[in-house]
Amino acid sequence: MTTHALLRSLLNALRSRWYYFGGALVVLALLVVALLPPAIDVEIAIVDRGDVRATIVDEGRTRMREVYVVSAPVAGHLLRVAVEPGDIVERNDGLARMTRGVTGFLDPRGDAEARAVVGATEARLRAAAAERELAAIEDTRAQKLAASKLIAESVRDTAMARLRAAIASEAAAAAELRRARSALLDAGLDAGLQTGDQRSASQITLRAPVAGTVLAVPQKSEASVVAGTPVVVLGDPARIDVVAEFLSQDAVRVQPGDRAYIENWGERGLSRGPVSARVERVEPVARTKVSALGIEEQRSRIIFEFTEPIPAPLRAHDYRVDARIVTTEVKATVRVPLGALWRQGEGWQVFVVEQGRARLRPVTLGPQDESYRVIAAGLQPGERVVVFPTVAITDGIRVREIPR
Repeated sequence: MTTHALLRSLLNALRSRWYYFGGALVVLALLVVALLPPAIDVEIAIVDRGDVRATIVDEGRTRMREVYVVSAPVAGHLLRVAVEPGDIVERNDGLARMTRGVTGFLDPRGDAEARAVVGATEARLRAAAAERELAAIEDTRAQKLAASKLIAESVRDTAMARLRAAIASEAAAAAELRRARSALLDAGLDAGLQTGDQRSASQITLRAPVAGTVLAVPQKSEASVVAGTPVVVLGDPARIDVVAEFLSQDAVRVQPGDRAYIENWGERGLSRGPVSARVERVEPVARTKVSALGIEEQRSRIIFEFTEPIPAPLRAHDYRVDARIVTTEVKATVRVPLGALWRQGEGWQVFVVEQGRARLRPVTLGPQDESYRVIAAGLQPGERVVVFPTVAITDGIRVREIPR
C-alpha cells in the first residue's frame, strides 16, 4: 500500500470518529437544555425619576365656621315656623313669630284682685289729672296777678312749682295704670283692647342676625316655649372649613401651614378632584375614640382652611370628606414601585433583570407615598426591576419579561 493510500484511510477513520464525537456533543447539549428549569414569567417596572409625596389621610367633615342659633327671647307661645332647612335668608328677615307668655289667673280671687288694682290706678290717674287741671288754673291766675304787681313773686313761683308737681304725679299715675293693665293684656282681659289688636301688640318676630342658610329647625311646630329654646339654626356658607380627627401619632408630624388636599367629596362626575387646603390648627388635646374594630384610639382634631375657591357642593355643614396632609415631598428623585421591594433581614432588596436573569441587589430607601418609594442608592433610572417577586425567583434565575 502506498503512502498516499495509507494517509487517506487514516483521514477517513478520523473523520468518522469526529462525526460520532460531534453527534454526542449535540445530544449532550440537548439533554442539558431539556433538564434546565424553564424561564419564569415576571412583571417588570422601569426605574424612573419623578415626584414622591408622603401623605397621611383620614376622614373629616365640612363645617360652617359661623353658626347662629336663634332662640326664643322670652317665654311664650311659638307660632309655626315658616322657613325650612336649606332656605337662604338675608339679614333681618323674619324667621318665626311668637307671642309673649300668658299670665293666667289661678282663681277668681286673683282675677278680682288684678281688676281691683287696675280700677284703683285708674282712679289715682283721674285724681292726678284733676290736680293738674287745678294747678294749671292757679298758675294762670298767679301769672296775671304777678304781671299787675298785685301778688309777690314768691306766690307766683309757688303756683308754678305746684303745676310741675301735678304734671309729674299724673305721669306716675299713668305709668302705674299701664303696669297694672299689663297683667290683664296677655290674658286677653283688658277691655280697652280688641282681641286682634291685642295679639298684634304682643307678638314678637324672630329675625335672622346675618345672611346665611337655614341649617335646622329644632322647633318647627306651634308650641309653648321657655326663654332660650332654640328655634332656627343658621350657618354662613361664606366661611367653610374642614375638621378631621387623626391618630395622635400622626398628628405630631403635622404643623400649621402644611399643604393638604380635600378629596372624595362627591360622586364620580360631580367631583372635579382634590381641592387645595392648608392646615390651620392642630388642637393640642387628644380624645379617646373606639374604632369599628372595637380598638380604643387617641385622636386629635386638625382644622383645615381652603386655599382655592370652594366648590358649590362643599358649601354645606357636616358633609363627609377625606383630608390628606402632605408630610414630605421629594421632587425628581429616583423611585421604584412599592411592589418591587422586599425585605431581607434588616435591609431591603430588589431583583434587577440583567441579560434575561434576575439579579438580587440591595438598595437604600427614602420616603414613600401610596405608589412609589425613593431609592437613595443602589439603582439607576432606566434599569428594569421585578414587580411582586414570588418565592420561585432567586438570584440568577432565568426570567421572561411580560408587559405590565
